[in-house]
Amino acid sequence: YQNLVKPMPPMQIPTPGPQRPTRIVIPSVDIDAPVVHGDSREDLKKGAGQHIGSAHPGERGNMVLSAHNEVFGEIFGFVEVVVLVDRVTIFSGSQSFVFVVKAKRVVDPSDVSVMKPSSQPVLTLITCYPYLIDTHRLVVIAQLDR
Repeated sequence: YQNLVKPMPPMQIPTPGPQRPTRIVIPSVDIDAPVVHGDSREDLKKGAGQHIGSAHPGERGNMVLSAHNEVFGEIFGFVEVVVLVDRVTIFSGSQSFVFVVKAKRVVDPSDVSVMKPSSQPVLTLITCYPYLIDTHRLVVIAQLDR
């Protein structure tokens, strides 16, 4: 019976892939908040919400984060004063990824083009605009700093 049992080959441990974002920090406007998976009304009560299906930090694609600017902590309350070249750090566990703001624009709520996939690692932040009126969306786009 000893010939029937052979030792197993050593198992290879897979290289960890990109993981979900867990925290967003924008020092220039004092933003330091948790990031949750999902962007429903209930999700956004807990933190900035990652749009399901959008990219994870460090991977190619568009990582889309949304947050309120007037309720539930006002996480993106001051995102409208972010300027080009400001730095946004996204944490994924203990790993950090730094993005540099490259564009800001105001769009109609029905304009979902800002959420389209990207061939580059991009971060898109979305919040209601203008403050307390909320007829449009403020979009901040940042690129991974390499």
